[in-house]
Amino acid sequence: MLLLTTRCALTCVVLSLLFGALGALTYVPALAGALGRAHLSLVQLRPLHTTFASAWLFLAGTTGLLHYLFQTFGEPGLGDRRRFRFQFICFGIAGAGALLTLPLGITSGREYLGLHPLLSLPIWLGWAALTWTFLAKVRHGYWQRPVYVHMWTVGLLLFLYTFAEGHAYLLPAVRSHPIVDLQVQWKSCGTLVAAFNQIVYGCLLYLGEQRSGDRRIAQSRTAFSLFGVGLLNSFTNYAHHTYHLPQTHLVKWIAFTVSMLEILLLARLLTEITTRGPRRAPNRVRLDVSGHLIGLAKRWNLFLLTLAILISVPPLNALIHGTHVVMAHAMGSELAIDSYILFATLAWILGRIFPSREIGEEILAGPPVRRALVSINGFLIALVALLLVAGLRTAFLRLGGPTHPDLWPAFPYAFVVVGSGLAIGILRLLWAWSPLLSLSAPPVCLETTP
Repeated sequence: MLLLTTRCALTCVVLSLLFGALGALTYVPALAGALGRAHLSLVQLRPLHTTFASAWLFLAGTTGLLHYLFQTFGEPGLGDRRRFRFQFICFGIAGAGALLTLPLGITSGREYLGLHPLLSLPIWLGWAALTWTFLAKVRHGYWQRPVYVHMWTVGLLLFLYTFAEGHAYLLPAVRSHPIVDLQVQWKSCGTLVAAFNQIVYGCLLYLGEQRSGDRRIAQSRTAFSLFGVGLLNSFTNYAHHTYHLPQTHLVKWIAFTVSMLEILLLARLLTEITTRGPRRAPNRVRLDVSGHLIGLAKRWNLFLLTLAILISVPPLNALIHGTHVVMAHAMGSELAIDSYILFATLAWILGRIFPSREIGEEILAGPPVRRALVSINGFLIALVALLLVAGLRTAFLRLGGPTHPDLWPAFPYAFVVVGSGLAIGILRLLWAWSPLLSLSAPPVCLETTP
């Protein structure tokens, strides 16, 4: 099961990179027309890119969650396997449906929920099966379990609620009132992001505990404070996207305060985890890869904290909202924090599935992987910097000029070059790990814990 979810998650990464690269080419005027005639305009490509990027985050987070279940409760039973099979049949139907319908322009037209509503049903049902399996396992002695179990629980349940809420536009009472529609749309999208944040940060705590052997990491005041603030933030973090809508200022200030507090706690938690060295074990080389990725996530978090503060200041928000500054923050958060944490989790899990020292030294942490990580981080820095410069240029032009200034002429070409470099770096990493993904999992005895 763990290998299957890992393969599916990394397949979604490849598909997201493919559609993202094609989407970047649509910025080049000489290519935009040809891609449009092939039904590959940005209108078709962006929903494909965001759909499979979201699927990567949720599936990779699911892998960490399932590893915890297997380690704690042993091999899954017959009912668990049936629900697991049902879950991936549902996800497979939705993925295939996205590949068939979105290029043809069959879409909801919504932000981040671009699939036709009929394809949303199998996603919800598959997630419900996963939630059932998880809660059935952890319900006994639930309140004594580590904080990452509570984070995963919130992430699972919150996804079910907010994914359904994101389809409220199908109700005539919402669809006929544009302001209400925008408020519900951004509230549901913000909460959907909060759902996968809870799952990703749960994986971070689980990985930190396993690497260090220190159970206090998942029982510390910092961890439970992060969980509490994150839970509150789940219902307020959308507000900086709706500053321009009729809305009480109290909601805006509550959202700003809670969001900043959550990021500060996350920065402290990342620092706490990375300062605790991994326990001595035969797979120490592989664990260094996970530690390196978490260290990168920590440094990126501190940078994105500063950017988030600026985005949430109302006067600045009025200038930069809708520009590439927001895109820089979103892509930086998704890649430099969430994806780094999830790659670290998958590297650690693959090391547990294939515990051979040679595998760790030659595949999981060999020279190709180290070169790929340097390339990924370098091009990611260049991409975020490029998006920030382009967005700030638009913001400054807005001050005394048109509301929608012309695109920076050099931006499309630089975007394609830098984005392609980043995509190639990620593909090099996946290629280095690919020998493991083609193998069958050996019988590994996982130590169970009560």
